[in-house]
Amino acid sequence: MKRILTISTVLICLFLSDPAVAQTQTTSVYGRIFMPAVKKKTRSFRGRVYRNRLSSRKKRQKNFTKQRTSFQDVIIAAYPLSFKAKTKPLAKARILQKNAEFRPHVLAITPGTRVDFINLDRFFHNVFSYTPGAKFNIGRRRTNAVVSRTINKTGQIKLFCDIHSQMNATIVSLKTPYFTQAGKSGVYLLKNLPSGKYRIEVIHPDFPKTITIITVKKNEKQEQSFTLSK
Repeated sequence: MKRILTISTVLICLFLSDPAVAQTQTTSVYGRIFMPAVKKKTRSFRGRVYRNRLSSRKKRQKNFTKQRTSFQDVIIAAYPLSFKAKTKPLAKARILQKNAEFRPHVLAITPGTRVDFINLDRFFHNVFSYTPGAKFNIGRRRTNAVVSRTINKTGQIKLFCDIHSQMNATIVSLKTPYFTQAGKSGVYLLKNLPSGKYRIEVIHPDFPKTITIITVKKNEKQEQSFTLSK
């Protein structure tokens, strides 16, 4: 009986000391984002004839704008400093074109992810980027058209529509598997973090990046709130 207990104890110790198992010991970081109101950006671009088709949809677009808040454009990413984390492309990522807006307005992905651009409007749309390292132009696409592009660059990739000047969006490509997006009120939850030291980056397309260093312990729930300012 003692021998069986001894063997069991050894196996448990080996199991807990395994690096792969240690990575499953998780914690979470939560908090709230504070920032001033963000003014909606407009651009002057060609395609006015196409934009006139939207006049009957102005009310519907306005209602959608009220539903989304600028807090939802905030990405919170955790970069491990005490261990190496393997980053894989996301299995699924997409940006819709609906009511002459990109949805979501900010999309977080990892490098190598294929992003599907889907036109759900009854009129033509275009998606293009002039961001160095991620330049592309899918051309003008009709309703229900699906066009994909693989994003290998890290950082922010700015998107626009050649036809509708008010349309813009940002892809945030992160070289870490640990990230989340804030909710409508600015509250966020970054969960399933292995214990260790991290560089936390808070990213919004209209604000400078906020960075802090934290250390989290196994099964800890740590509060970290951030204030964005220009």
